[in-house]
Amino acid sequence: MDNRIRSILIVGGGTAGWLSAAYLNRALGPGVEITLVESTAIGRIGVGEATIPTLRNTMRFLGAEEEEWMPKCNATFKTAIRFVNWTKPARAGTPDVYYHPFSERPEKLVAAFDQPYFPVLGEGVSIMHYWLREHLQGVAKAPMAYACSPGPRLCDLRKSPRFRESPEHEIASAYHLDAGLLAGFLRDLAMGRGVKHVVADIAEARLDTSGAIQAVICADGLSLTADLYLDCTGFRGLLINQALGEPFISDTPSLLCDSAVAISARNDPGREGIPPYTQATALGHGWVWDIPLYHRNGCGYVYSSAFLGRDEAEAELRAFLGPRAEGMEPNHIRIRTGRNRNQWVKNCVSVGLSSCFIEPLESTGIFIVEYQLSTLLTLFPDRSFDEARIRRYNEAIGDCYEELRDFVVMHYCTTDRDDTPFWNAVQHDTVVPDSLKEKLDFFATTLPTTDGLKFAVFRARNYGCILAGMRRLPKSPYPLLEHLDPSVGQRELARIAAHTETLARALPDQFEYLTNLHYRAASRA
Repeated sequence: MDNRIRSILIVGGGTAGWLSAAYLNRALGPGVEITLVESTAIGRIGVGEATIPTLRNTMRFLGAEEEEWMPKCNATFKTAIRFVNWTKPARAGTPDVYYHPFSERPEKLVAAFDQPYFPVLGEGVSIMHYWLREHLQGVAKAPMAYACSPGPRLCDLRKSPRFRESPEHEIASAYHLDAGLLAGFLRDLAMGRGVKHVVADIAEARLDTSGAIQAVICADGLSLTADLYLDCTGFRGLLINQALGEPFISDTPSLLCDSAVAISARNDPGREGIPPYTQATALGHGWVWDIPLYHRNGCGYVYSSAFLGRDEAEAELRAFLGPRAEGMEPNHIRIRTGRNRNQWVKNCVSVGLSSCFIEPLESTGIFIVEYQLSTLLTLFPDRSFDEARIRRYNEAIGDCYEELRDFVVMHYCTTDRDDTPFWNAVQHDTVVPDSLKEKLDFFATTLPTTDGLKFAVFRARNYGCILAGMRRLPKSPYPLLEHLDPSVGQRELARIAAHTETLARALPDQFEYLTNLHYRAASRA
């Protein structure tokens, strides 16, 4: 008996919906009919959005090269996140700044011995451990991020992460993009390959006698059926929460911010250049994202409504942005932080915001969709919807969510700011998950290794950058280094410094690179 999945209905558009449509269509081919239904009455959250490096491979999998999609999505390169004022400034009036750059995959390790295999650490020891020893000895000349990666120096110079003549990345990078334009690009891509598009308001989802979804009924009476349903309806969770009754588990005790207001801001890239980093600036009641796109900046204030009203938040954001935001319309967003108890229930998989949400401090929103889709393909069902397969999927997505949540919570629970009621509450009221407590107990004794990271999208170097930036470094170096030749680490730090200066001289600035990219795209069109 042929028990294959023959049809998929995606409910909801936006980035999650159309990325799902394009991705599954590319993977499964014309043998599976894919339909996406969305309502024009439901506004998209689509704002300026930052990503992590995984999106490059995803866009290539979809057959979309940068020259094709980046100009259409107002996209720029992202090499790091620049954190401002997340700790008390060392001197009054002086902003506290640190970078979290992307590290290569796999991370560059320094050989511990001459032997080709070192059984404790495999290839060697992360360079940040050697940097910490020099830092504790008072001889380190630069902050960890600058010493261990070319990224921060190139961010300061507003450099492109790759050469114009050879568009392979020279340093690890991701993208900034207009989420609404990306959804439109993916829509056109998917529909051009046979995905069906239905524009209709959803009235209800009907269940069969087993409790699975039988049909999605539109307000005009149209009934849409499929073998597999994807819920991409955002925070509403129209199928997974409302129809199937799957409970949502809130993480607001650990992440106090529950609201955001987004505003576009003018930029002048020809005069100012385009920063290859997302800036996250802590304000009195939360933090502001500033994402540089090619024609504008996408900005927003993530805050706690327990300490700040909607109008006050907008006023504080406008005061921060100044004339750049004059006349720009705001988009107020109520967010739910947490995840569904299960992301896949019976014949329905929740994807994107309908599944889980972690505030965008580390730009993981689109990545979660990517990971959900790749995991769904790995565990793709037939029409029997085997419970063991569903359970394994839910465990994998749960592990992913918890690791990403812990990484974001770490930014808050390591701050020493207590200058406003919000930051005082962050200090004293934040519920630190047990899984993060275990990590922090270990990190107090040594900078992290990859050991103990269940889901390693953020690896040891990433944790180390945040701990260094938040001034939470251990008081002693990695004990193993006392048995190793210090010149090994010194040579690698010197090599990174020399390579950084070579790139600083040779790489074009980002505005120049992207302007050339736009020109090539227009010429080809």
